[in-house]
Amino acid sequence: MQPHHRPATMTNMRWVPVVLLAASTLSAEDGMMPGWEVQEISEMLVANAQSVEKMLENVRPKEWIQDGAPEAFVTQHAALTSDLESVVLSAQALGRDPEKLSYAVDTFLWLDRFQSMTASMSAGVRRYQSAPVADLLDSAVGKNAGVMADLKQYMRQLSVVAEQEMEIANSEAQRCRAEMVKQPR
Repeated sequence: MQPHHRPATMTNMRWVPVVLLAASTLSAEDGMMPGWEVQEISEMLVANAQSVEKMLENVRPKEWIQDGAPEAFVTQHAALTSDLESVVLSAQALGRDPEKLSYAVDTFLWLDRFQSMTASMSAGVRRYQSAPVADLLDSAVGKNAGVMADLKQYMRQLSVVAEQEMEIANSEAQRCRAEMVKQPR
């Protein structure tokens, strides 16, 4: 390596901690939800999923068919059970790594899908099985309303921080390129 490149390399290396420090302080400055709070959201989702799972065990769509219910409810029940497992897995991943945007998005999307499908299932339960069971299912799923709002807010915060980090990295890369162009060859 030629001696005149060494100062440029040292100068560039000197900025790495500054970029990392700036990126890490963005979350504190922007009122980012703390990791422990995201872990609490994750734990609430998992606990609530367990209670919803118990409710779903009491839902018997195969028995509804004899009362004229569409067979689609059987398929939907199986999908709900599978989706509930996906909600739990994504919430657990988010709890382990709360700063990962993709985990927050996955959790939100699985939860949103699950809730919209549960509304249809609840209507079937109400019509073909029992209004009190439908009410219990609605109540258990309804506990996620506040968590959904918190999760939306957190996803927004994470995306803003990710954009800011990319802007800082891009700015630093442009500065380094400009500095390298100025260096004699």
